[in-house]
Amino acid sequence: MACFINKIDAKGRIFIPSKAKEGMGERMFVTISPEKDFLCVYNVERFQRLSQSFDKSKKMSKETKRKARRLFIGGALECEPDAQGRITISSNLWNHIGAKPTTEVCIYQYADMLEICTKEHYDNVESNVDLGDLDLDDFEELDGL
Repeated sequence: MACFINKIDAKGRIFIPSKAKEGMGERMFVTISPEKDFLCVYNVERFQRLSQSFDKSKKMSKETKRKARRLFIGGALECEPDAQGRITISSNLWNHIGAKPTTEVCIYQYADMLEICTKEHYDNVESNVDLGDLDLDDFEELDGL
């Protein structure tokens, strides 16, 4: 895992460093994160697993599943990096995390997904990290996210 800091350009694009693109493939899906103030960028395979996980969930009602699919899957943006390694993200998605052109953002890199938040949020979160309530059994519930 790594964290990269970049600025959103005037057209709503951000540069994805080549290290962060490892494991992502050429097509990516950007959507809101289940966690407030973050966007997620998934590779094709992980996005498909996420899509299917709504149908498999036994904890959500049918109505909640429909709403969640609309929000996370229906609101997703498919994109491919341009020749300079930038992806264009819609202003609607940027607004979700309080970002606009010239905003600095942090890109967290995992094997098959990226998380994006504003640098301001990153600075606030990192200074207030408290893992006291972390239960490792909770990770089994995160399949697909």
